[in-house]
Amino acid sequence: MNRVRTRYAPSPTGFFHIGGARTALFNYLFAKHNHGDFIVRIEDTDIKRNVVGGIESQFSNLKWLGIKPDESCENPKEFGPYIQSQKMQRYRDLAYKLLSEGKAYRCFCTQEELIKNRIDAANKGVTPKYNRHCLFLSEKEIQKKISDKIPYTIRLKIIDNKTISWKDMFRGEIAVPTNCLTDPVILKSNGIAMYNFAVVVDDSDMKITHVIRGEEHISNTPYQIAIRDALGFNNKIEYGHISLIVGKDGKKLSKRDQSLHQFIQNYRDLGFHPHAVTNFLALLGWSPKTNVEILSMEQLVNDFDVDRVSKSPCFFDFDRMKWMSNQYISKMSDEDYLSFVKKFINVDLSKFKHQIDEILLLYKKQISYAKEINDLIHNTFFVYNPQEVCNKIITEQWQKVVQSFISSINQIDEINLESIKKIFKQVKDITKASGKDLFMPIRLLVTGVEHGPELLKIILILGKKEIKDRISKYINSLK
Repeated sequence: MNRVRTRYAPSPTGFFHIGGARTALFNYLFAKHNHGDFIVRIEDTDIKRNVVGGIESQFSNLKWLGIKPDESCENPKEFGPYIQSQKMQRYRDLAYKLLSEGKAYRCFCTQEELIKNRIDAANKGVTPKYNRHCLFLSEKEIQKKISDKIPYTIRLKIIDNKTISWKDMFRGEIAVPTNCLTDPVILKSNGIAMYNFAVVVDDSDMKITHVIRGEEHISNTPYQIAIRDALGFNNKIEYGHISLIVGKDGKKLSKRDQSLHQFIQNYRDLGFHPHAVTNFLALLGWSPKTNVEILSMEQLVNDFDVDRVSKSPCFFDFDRMKWMSNQYISKMSDEDYLSFVKKFINVDLSKFKHQIDEILLLYKKQISYAKEINDLIHNTFFVYNPQEVCNKIITEQWQKVVQSFISSINQIDEINLESIKKIFKQVKDITKASGKDLFMPIRLLVTGVEHGPELLKIILILGKKEIKDRISKYINSLK
């Protein structure tokens, strides 16, 4: 068996989307599971749509996800070039070779003529396809048009009355009659190769053995097989088409939908744990044999089984992504955690300059992504609305707990762990409150919010002066 070689081939027409990231990951996992190679090449022939920074975004975010290409334009080997714009002459030579062999032909039809052709087909109730007008031009007509400098494309002549079939890695046997296909353009009038043509040439040149991609590419596969056969390439590729990623509405994710973070850079900027994102993407359409969901890259590679890749659409659950990131962040060492989150801090902690690490560690078990910590710190240490506190401490028992706490804290000279524990015991003994009825009113009094990190630690960080100041604000708002 040939060494397994898979590829991820993005176009730099946009930034690294979660759909592309999953495709890259599945190709990487399959290649590594089978001790093969994972290749990244750039398909940049759609020059007008290429965006500045598109290529850099792909490689930077692949690295962040832990997906390491064995070959690419950044790590070239003997199967390059790995950027299509550097292979233009190769594509042109092969297109004209097909032309000379009678397997392709020049098409001089204008855009207006092609549109009319499609409209006529639609009016007849048949699938719109090229009417092969230029296939039947005489050599004399062709040479006249060339001498008149009429632009032309090159089309592959699809063989009639055949069936193109392949055994999809995930979907089983798929067959397409060639009569349903049109003669595809393989070289545009400006000499740039069309997607399906360049892809076939690259896959052959790079000795690709398996192509895993989104199901929207199923319609491209018969054309690519037809082009491969016409070129006489003997590389037999196994194709696998993975399911769509859908949103809460069950519809395919739209890149125009601003309500969902759809680009990997979004998750980097928010401070998600990188492997949490990788782990989450791996479970979009694939399931491990066990119920364990938190899997290292080594485990993902070891467990990846194409038989467990689903054909059904997979739901993108942002809340699940946050849960998974929380699992990874909460299990980091304190040192790694602090190094990770400090890059995302944008609140001014200068007044707590000797307690910054203590404050950040308060939220280690709570946050899903690093940037989230800013609002949590702000709400706990910099915002205090006494009127809201009054509105929440409304039961008689909670008011008794608060009054007892105020009385007790006024009697101590210094706040430390022992003195705070002693105060809690005193309040409990006096009011007979326990559990939520003991801690919730005190938390509200001290922080102004109902939920948060360990209350004792917050009190210690705030210190007696700040707490007494908040108590004064609370008492004044009662008047």
